[in-house]
Amino acid sequence: MLASRQNRRSRSALILVALFTQAAQAAATDTRPDDYVLRARQFLRTLYPGLDGRLRPVIIGNRLRDTTVRQPDVMNVFTMELHDFEIGISGGAPTTCWSSEPALTARFGFDWQTENKELAYITVWGPAINGAVENFAKEVDKHPEWPDAKVAAAMDEAGAKFGPDHKAQFLRAFPREQLKPFVGGDLEVNSAEFYVRGTCKGCSPVWVVQAKWHSLDGRESDCTLAFEPFQGNLQMISLMPLIPKAGGQQGNEPKPKVP
Repeated sequence: MLASRQNRRSRSALILVALFTQAAQAAATDTRPDDYVLRARQFLRTLYPGLDGRLRPVIIGNRLRDTTVRQPDVMNVFTMELHDFEIGISGGAPTTCWSSEPALTARFGFDWQTENKELAYITVWGPAINGAVENFAKEVDKHPEWPDAKVAAAMDEAGAKFGPDHKAQFLRAFPREQLKPFVGGDLEVNSAEFYVRGTCKGCSPVWVVQAKWHSLDGRESDCTLAFEPFQGNLQMISLMPLIPKAGGQQGNEPKPKVP
């Protein structure tokens, strides 16, 4: 089964194992905008400082083998996985092959058509990010009769830092400054809503933030972000179609989608 799994993944993606040296530790502001892989590493180190430094990245870039891709930049969309080659998740025995389940998976999409090549979307998942909230959600699923207040109380008892009754603390912890170098501008929070049972059937509890993105070159966009409530880890960012500022391009023409 393991060999079959390796073969499937080898056929579907070009795998690049990126083992970075100390020279790759430059600040995000000192990195070329189109150095997407390094920026992705910097993003994970900045937004998830608690990650074990011994986790090793694997890059999966399907589009490198897609002959239908016409734009000049074929590496602006990729998946980065962090694997525990040396340490084993939760103190278990070390793994010896990259096909083991990653501690973290992040799907990145950078906008290759702009000067700053902003991070346009990202989704992040895995036991290092949302293990606690997913385990909690499994327990809640066993009690469909629980009202939301009971679920919220159980969440506090389970150690969640940012349950529905801790909105002020959650907003204070919103990583506005940490995100600036990657999204190429400022995020102005408009609303934050907590979904006790997630946003879909079987989903985990989540904070959903609606924000306004103000780019460095004067563009604006609506932006949606999602965070898990136990540690406040970012799970998703998505920029919506742009709204040109006064004096700029007229009309509500949508921004080209990141392929």
